[in-house]
Amino acid sequence: MLVKPDISDDLIIERLRAAYGLASQSLDFLPIGNDARAWSYSVKTADRDYFLKLRKGGINPAALAAPDYLRRLGIDSAVAPHATESGCLHTTLDDFALLLYPFVAGKSEWDMALSGDEWRRWGGIMRAIHNAPIKPTLEQSVPREVFAEKWLDKLQAVETAFAQEAYAGDIAQVVARLWRENAHEIALARSRYLSLGAKLAADPPPFVLCHADIHRANIIIDAAGAIRIVDWDETIIAPAERDLMFFLHDGLSRADTAAFFAGYGDAPINWLALAYYKYDWALQEFADYGERVFLFSDIGAPDLALARRAFERLFAPDDVVERARQAYKCYIEASGSAL
Repeated sequence: MLVKPDISDDLIIERLRAAYGLASQSLDFLPIGNDARAWSYSVKTADRDYFLKLRKGGINPAALAAPDYLRRLGIDSAVAPHATESGCLHTTLDDFALLLYPFVAGKSEWDMALSGDEWRRWGGIMRAIHNAPIKPTLEQSVPREVFAEKWLDKLQAVETAFAQEAYAGDIAQVVARLWRENAHEIALARSRYLSLGAKLAADPPPFVLCHADIHRANIIIDAAGAIRIVDWDETIIAPAERDLMFFLHDGLSRADTAAFFAGYGDAPINWLALAYYKYDWALQEFADYGERVFLFSDIGAPDLALARRAFERLFAPDDVVERARQAYKCYIEASGSAL
C-alpha cells in the first residue's frame, strides 16, 4: 500500500526486538506494493538490513511454508521469512501479522530488461520449483486448486454494492462508469471462467507447487546477479500453467519467451488450463479493485487512485482482458472447437 498504516513505529520496533531479538536502528515505511492489506518497511540494524511486511486480516500459511520448504531443498532463489526466536515464521502485533525477510538489494525485473541468460536461468528456477516433491507436510500448509470456486463471492459482493449504488466519491463514480461500459466483458469473463473450470475439474492435469504470482515485479536481480523470487502470498498446488501464464500471451517478446522456455525445458502447454488461469486472473482483478473502491472504507486517496488506474488498464489493448481472450482463442484452436 502507498499510505502508511495506523500503527506506531515504536510498537513495531519493540515487537521486532521481543520476537526476533532485533535491536533496530531505523524503521522506514516503503510506499510500494499493490496489496490492499499489506504494508512494507525496511529495517536496519547494526549489521544487517531486513524487509518487513505487515499484513492485516490474517496470513496465508502457504506464503511462509512454501519458500521456507524450497530454501531447505536448496532452491536459494526463494526468499523465505526469518524465524522468530521461538521458531515461528511470523509474529503478530494487534491486528497485524509481521513477516521479516532478508532485504534483497537489487532491481526488480519490472525496472530493467533481463538478458537472454537471465531469462534462461529464471526458466530453470521455475522448473526446479515445479519439480519439487509435494510432501504431506507441505500439503498441510499449501492449498490445492479448486477450479472455478475463487473470487465469485467477492465479485458478487462488489456487484451488489455497485447495483445498489452504495458508494460515494469521484473515484467510485469513475470506476462505476467503467464497470458499466465493460459489463459485457466482465460477464463473458465470468462465464468462460466457470465453463473452463468445470472442464478442468472433471479431468484435472498434474499438479505442481506454484508461486502463482510470478510476474516481473516479484523477481529481483540482486547485487551479485542472482535471481531472487519474493511475495509468495498466492502460493498454491495447481497445474503448472498457473505460473506459465505469466510467460505466454503476457506481453513478453518472442525472444524473452523463447529464452525462458529454453531454461524451463520441454513444456507441452495445456491450453485449457492456460485459458482458465488467464480468466481466473481477470476475475481476481475485477474483484480486488472493485472491493477496494466500493467496499473498503479505510483506503487512502493515493491507493484509491491506484485502484482506479489499475482497473481501467485491465481493458487496455494487450492487457489482462485481451490476453485472456487470446489464450481462449488458442484453446479453441487446439481443441478443434468453434468460438
